[in-house]
Amino acid sequence: MGGHRGGEVAAKIAVDTFGELLKTPLPETSQERYKLLLKCFYDADEAIQEAACENFKLFGMGTTIIAAIVSPTECIHLYAGDCRLYHFAKGDKPYITADHSVVQVLLELGRITEEDIPTHPMRSVVNSCLGGKENSHFSVDPKWDSEELPVVRKWSAGDVLLLCSDGLNGEVSKQQLECLVQEFGDSPEKLTEECVNKALEHGGGDNITVIAIANLGKKSIYKS
Repeated sequence: MGGHRGGEVAAKIAVDTFGELLKTPLPETSQERYKLLLKCFYDADEAIQEAACENFKLFGMGTTIIAAIVSPTECIHLYAGDCRLYHFAKGDKPYITADHSVVQVLLELGRITEEDIPTHPMRSVVNSCLGGKENSHFSVDPKWDSEELPVVRKWSAGDVLLLCSDGLNGEVSKQQLECLVQEFGDSPEKLTEECVNKALEHGGGDNITVIAIANLGKKSIYKS
């Protein structure tokens, strides 16, 4: 969370914690993979809280996060905050994670419309994160038994995944991202480049992080 002290420190701790997954054999079942990913969220949250307690200057630091384990046939994802995962599949409506944010709550209550979000004064206020102040709410979604938001996403040849920070989704609409995926979906390197360029064209008011993963049938390729 770049607007708060130590945001970059919290983000690095989270990245380092999740990096340990690369040293762990991939569990065989989807549920075991889910549990492994979920454990990383709690481990990262604890590590951030401990680091903040050791340095008063870092008190209250936190980070939003989107993380996924992607295999040749499925994607298991979890998030906290307003980082997003987009799943674009030909012939289907894009799947988008629902932000843990004040404006998302207002949207679901019917108090505002999607058109109101970009200019809403609380558009950057999240209600879940790793770390944060003592009264910060920590919630991870989707839940394993969720029917509305399946944690396991089946994906096939031609599908594209985008994982990004709000520096991208806060500047570029779903429709615009869908157009970029249609044009550059077979080249993750070009897709990430065009996503960043589009966000910068629209103001680039926040740090922009994006990972693109394309399922090309016999293999998947990614670029961040």
